[in-house]
Amino acid sequence: MPAFAAITINDGAATPVAHTFSPNKLIGPAGDFEDRSGGIKSGYPVIKITANDPKPGSTISKVDVEITVPTLETATGSTSGGFAPVPTKAYDCRFVGTFFLPVRSSLQNRKDLRAYVKNLLTHSLITDVVETQEKLY
Repeated sequence: MPAFAAITINDGAATPVAHTFSPNKLIGPAGDFEDRSGGIKSGYPVIKITANDPKPGSTISKVDVEITVPTLETATGSTSGGFAPVPTKAYDCRFVGTFFLPVRSSLQNRKDLRAYVKNLLTHSLITDVVETQEKLY
């Protein structure tokens, strides 16, 4: 069982920067992690991981992974009393993925699935569809 500990992963900058997502809260099978480096809570990127056992009568375990990356904006115009207003959230970019893992699956089945997902996400087709919003033809 993995410990509820910090996760460090690189961003997508031309020169990648490592970001540490620190444990925030653990409730049952769900844990969330925050990258607090920006200093403003509403702008923290968040990773949520939920590992569920099969529901009664089911033979499928589920692992949900969600990554939310908010973008903050500061209102333009006059300031109140000489202080800049606190930035507010403009929008979120999100990824949501679910692994469906039959209890009969082998370790190798699960390793292959994770590797396929990891490698698919770095494939040029996905890069074009996500980053430059190209369409398949």
